[in-house]
Amino acid sequence: MTLGLLTLLWYYVDNLIIAFALFAMLSTVFLIYKLLVGVYSIDRRFRLLILSLGASHNEYSLFIFERNLGKFFANLLKFYVLCLIAFLVSLTNYASDIGFFSLIVGLILTLFQAD
Repeated sequence: MTLGLLTLLWYYVDNLIIAFALFAMLSTVFLIYKLLVGVYSIDRRFRLLILSLGASHNEYSLFIFERNLGKFFANLLKFYVLCLIAFLVSLTNYASDIGFFSLIVGLILTLFQAD
């Protein structure tokens, strides 16, 4: 779905300032979503184990943040690669069709909760 949005953005937006603002907004939402998924995917039993070993809530929060920091940079790289692929796809003759098709496929996969 993100690839479809980026492809359509590259294809239809001609003003670079507007495109940059939309890319910044989309990347912020993408990275916050991935960070929240990483934080909330921690098992409750693991949290109870760490807290029962004598760690405070602040130490646990720092541990989870450090654990997800690598994933944050990996997601940033993933978004950069998606932007690059979307730019290359937007240069083709069928960029609009590919963008709408990937949006539809992304929506269907979201409805089925397939990641």
